[in-house]
Amino acid sequence: MTVTTQEDWHTTREQELATKYGWLTVSAFDWLTDTPTRIPGLPGTWWVKDGQAHVRAGGELTLHNEPLVGTTSAGVPEGASLSWLLYGEVLVELLVRDGRYALRQRDPAAATRASFSGVPTYPVDPAWVITGHYTPYSQVEHAEVDTARSDLRAKVKMVGAVHLALGGTAYELAVTAGGDGRLNLAFHDETNGDETARWRTLTVGELQPDGSVLVDFNRAINPPSAFTAHGICPAPALGNRLALPVTAGEKRPR
Repeated sequence: MTVTTQEDWHTTREQELATKYGWLTVSAFDWLTDTPTRIPGLPGTWWVKDGQAHVRAGGELTLHNEPLVGTTSAGVPEGASLSWLLYGEVLVELLVRDGRYALRQRDPAAATRASFSGVPTYPVDPAWVITGHYTPYSQVEHAEVDTARSDLRAKVKMVGAVHLALGGTAYELAVTAGGDGRLNLAFHDETNGDETARWRTLTVGELQPDGSVLVDFNRAINPPSAFTAHGICPAPALGNRLALPVTAGEKRPR
C-alpha cells in the first residue's frame, strides 16, 4: 500500500498493530528445553530433540484445522518463525533465536489489544526530515546486539551506513536491509525511556542515484517490544546513538 500523507501512514500503522494476530496480541514467550515440559497457558508437553520442537497433546490443540491427538514436530531456521498451532483462538508461534527454540503465544483477546487506543506521536515537523547519504559496506557486517530480553543477544546484518548531520554533529548510523530494497535504521536518542520507548526504528526513503536518502524522523516507530512485555526485538547497533532529543515520530505507548 502506498501511503502519501503522514495522517494516512499513521492510521495504517495503528491498524496493522491492532490486527487479530498483530504485535498487540503477544501474550507469552517461553524457551523450550530438551525435557518435556508444560508451558503456562497451553495444554500438552513441549520439548526439543534432534533439532526440532515437539509437542504431545490430547486434542486441545489444532494443527491444520484438525485436533492434535498424539505427537507432532516442526522446525524453523535461525531467525525465522512459524505459525504452528492453535489453542482456541490463541496462535502458538514457533521460533528460533540464537540457536534456541521458543514459543510465542498470540492472543486476540490480550489486554494490550483490548485496551489499545492508538499510539501518541509528536506533532509533525518538517525540520526532522533530513537528507543523508548512504554508503554500502563492501561486505555485510555481522554485529551482535542486545535485545528487549536480558537473556538473549541477537546477530544482525549491517549492510551499510547512513551519514547525516543533526544538531551540529555528524553521525554515521549503521542500517539493515528491509523489504522492497529499503533500509532500516534503529536508533537511541535522549527521549528514550521518558517520552519514548527504549529505542525506535524507521525506514529511510528510497535510495537516489547520487546515494542520498531522506531520513524522516516523523515516521520513527516503536519496536514491538514497546507494546508487549514479551518482545525480543534487537536493539540498535552500538554506534547508533543520537546525542540530542529526537522530538518526532511515535512516543511511548500509553
